[in-house]
Amino acid sequence: MNIFHPGGWELTQQAIKLCGLKQGDRVLDIGCGEGVTMSRLRDELGLKPVGCDKDENILKRAKERDPELKLRKTDGVMLDFPSLYFDGAIMECSFSLMTRHDELLHELWCILKNGGSFAISDLYVINPDADKAAEAYYEAKRILNTPRVEGDEEREFPSPYLLDGMFVIDNLMKAIMNTGFEITAFKDKTRELNNYIAQILFDYGSVENMWEQTLPKGSEPYCKAKIGKNTGYFLLTARKPMK
Repeated sequence: MNIFHPGGWELTQQAIKLCGLKQGDRVLDIGCGEGVTMSRLRDELGLKPVGCDKDENILKRAKERDPELKLRKTDGVMLDFPSLYFDGAIMECSFSLMTRHDELLHELWCILKNGGSFAISDLYVINPDADKAAEAYYEAKRILNTPRVEGDEEREFPSPYLLDGMFVIDNLMKAIMNTGFEITAFKDKTRELNNYIAQILFDYGSVENMWEQTLPKGSEPYCKAKIGKNTGYFLLTARKPMK
C-alpha cells in the first residue's frame, strides 16, 4: 500500500492518462512527500517529474531513498518555476493542506504550458450543509480580502473551499473555472478511500498510529480532516486551454 495515497499507483496512472501526459513530458508533483510516485512516474512512464514539498524532513528522506529526484522546498503557494514550464501537475492528498487555493491556482496557470493539465485527488464533503458551507466561504473570503500586514506570510489563512478540512466540490470547481481552466473529468473514488482506511486499521490499528510509525520525527500528519460517513474522495482533472 502507498501509505499516504488512497487508490495507490493505479489512481495515479488514471490521473496521468486523464491529463493526457506522455513520455518525456515534464510534470510537477506538488506535495510530493517521499517521492515514491515521482520515481515510478520516471521509471515506469518515462515522464520527467519535479517534486516540491514544505517538509524538509520528508524531502531529506525522499533524497536518501532516490538521490536522482529533482526536489524543491516550497509552501505550495509560491511555485518558483519559469512560466509555461510544465506539461502537467499532480496533487495527491495535498491540495486540501494548502489553504491559499486561489493563489496556488494562479501559480499553476502561470507554470503550465498552454494545453497543460493538472490532477487533484483529495477529500470532499459528500453532502455539505449548505448554510454551514456558505458561512465558512464568506468568512474565509472576508479574511482573505483583508489587507495583509507584516508577519502574515507565516499565518495560516482559511480556505473558502474547505469545510472541516474537506472540499466543497461546487465551490472548488467554480474556483478552478474562474482561474480559466476547463474541468475535464470528475470521478468519485470514495471506495478507494474506504479500502485505504480499512488497510490502515488492519496494519496499524488506527490512523494516529500510522502517522506516528511512518512519518519522520518533527513532521506533521498529511491529513487533519475528521473522516466520517460524510467523507468522500475524488479525482479531478482540469486543462489550461490552448491559445
